[in-house]
Amino acid sequence: MNRLITAEYRKIFTVKLWWALLIPAAAISLMFTWGGALLGNLGIFGRGTGENAAFALPAFAQGINLASVFGLILGATAVTGEIRHKTITTSFLTGPTRGAVLAAKLFTYSTIGAIYGVVCMLAATLGALLGNNFPDGAEWFTLAAAGVVAMVMWTLLGVGVGALIGNQVGTVVGLLVYVLVVEPIINVVLRTNDAPEIPPYLLNTAGSNMTLHLSFELFIAGLPTSRRFERASDEIREVLGMTYAPPWWGSGLIFVAYAVALGLAGWLVARRRDIT
Repeated sequence: MNRLITAEYRKIFTVKLWWALLIPAAAISLMFTWGGALLGNLGIFGRGTGENAAFALPAFAQGINLASVFGLILGATAVTGEIRHKTITTSFLTGPTRGAVLAAKLFTYSTIGAIYGVVCMLAATLGALLGNNFPDGAEWFTLAAAGVVAMVMWTLLGVGVGALIGNQVGTVVGLLVYVLVVEPIINVVLRTNDAPEIPPYLLNTAGSNMTLHLSFELFIAGLPTSRRFERASDEIREVLGMTYAPPWWGSGLIFVAYAVALGLAGWLVARRRDIT
């Protein structure tokens, strides 16, 4: 098993794709958090209190949600890249079993996803510091931990869907179209047709809410308590579609269930796929 894992790391680090995707992911985290930090310094919510609102928290959550797309793409190439370049035959034939090869890929890409998450967290931390709006340390690293877990799960989801579909272009394009186009349209349709309680349980929304909902709770907790701010928080919840959403950890469990289900389906299909 150790040899299979070593081989997977070599496959990843001997090509440029892993860092070519990591750079924009880190840049997005940096820019979003930096922008949120600067916005927090405007004193929109902290006016009259002498304190600035920690806008860096929701900005970081939104940034890591967008950055996770790059982890998703990387994971989607784990199996499909080998199928495209016709190296999957050698991988399966030289490994003890196909299951062992797939397990090595899942382990390897989970660690790469964690690296992506940590680098994005460090970039976001730099953005908050540059914007002079660094939140409470405990709150920040709680959100950062959730962001790292989300990045890992998005990467593994890509591995599972790639193993299920098998075609690299179809997998990458299909995932991007669903995440960026199809599900947002479904959300709008459901919310405008008196079904706002359904969107929080969709795949992309659940994955995004794991960090976004947590950041919102931490952000609101740091605001002064008053009826005006309570009404504002309710309005923000409604705009973001979180009125009917489960707690952030509930969204995380829903997303994990999706990732496990798709990963299991990909595992079963890949073990029986013709590799000739």
